[in-house]
Amino acid sequence: MFKVVWLFRKKRALGNFSIENSFKEVLEAWPNDEKPHWHELGTFSEGIRNRIKIIRETAETNTRILHITGDIHFAALAWPKWRRKRPFVFLTIHDIGFTTEYQGIKGWMLRKFWIHWPLRCIDHLITVSEATKEAVRKEAPWFPVSKITVIPTLVPQHFRPRDSHPHNSKPIALHIGLAENKNLEGHSKALEGLNVHLRIIGEPSESDHTLLKSRGIEYSWAARRTDDEMQAEYANADFLLFASTIEGFGMPIIEANRVGVPVITSQIEPMKSVAGDAAELSDPDNHLSIRNGIQRILEDKNHQKTLIQNGFANAERFSPQKTAQMHREVYNRFIRFF
Repeated sequence: MFKVVWLFRKKRALGNFSIENSFKEVLEAWPNDEKPHWHELGTFSEGIRNRIKIIRETAETNTRILHITGDIHFAALAWPKWRRKRPFVFLTIHDIGFTTEYQGIKGWMLRKFWIHWPLRCIDHLITVSEATKEAVRKEAPWFPVSKITVIPTLVPQHFRPRDSHPHNSKPIALHIGLAENKNLEGHSKALEGLNVHLRIIGEPSESDHTLLKSRGIEYSWAARRTDDEMQAEYANADFLLFASTIEGFGMPIIEANRVGVPVITSQIEPMKSVAGDAAELSDPDNHLSIRNGIQRILEDKNHQKTLIQNGFANAERFSPQKTAQMHREVYNRFIRFF
């Protein structure tokens, strides 16, 4: 029997690996005592039948502590509290922004299967920021605050300082993600009329293309970037444009900090706390505020340098060793083997 099992969604060939990459770094930084066992599910989380398979596979896990690492929150339904000899069940919630995207029966089902019912089954909840913690408390006010621990997301350490500042013929603004909260609408409005190239990571929809063309934005895009390709994308950017309207954490802020890229982000939580003094803060709902941030970064070279230096220091707050220790401490409340 394993003492701690980390349960992960089935990994696709290319896609979003932020959860897996983060926990991989934590595992490598784990002290010399027994490390958690890594278990990747054998079924993709799509469709009712596959999700039932995931619940069944989860129920077969033999461990003292089962930690569902994110995304597949519904896997906790395998271990309701009335089951005898159940493990202690932990769940990490990275973000519940999806609750604002769907209404009606679909929204109701998502809330039940990804938030309400899983929370009824778990012994302890980990959130990646105070903002996510408060969002969960708002959605499920009955869940005890004493059973919630905030452990910040770890940014994978493969991001490294770039060798030199890029010399692009036109400044490049890096925009990551195309969900509604990523604020392509606000970003494009802020960029309208500026001599800036917008580099999008993600595959724009037809409506996205129409929006950007209508505003005369010069842009390019790429999807499903590997780790090395994302390093290159950051290294080639003049700044990261990340004035998101809602996030669970805001990992691109720290990724850009590690590479040495100036950041424009939102003056709301959790982005404000994650960025500290290592970003230009703007109002995500005000394109003029975003535009002012862009212009300040482009025109004030000393400000650029300050943001870059502050960014290197800010990234050190999110080390694998600190994250590993925080996980060990919260596990130790339930079973003392460390």
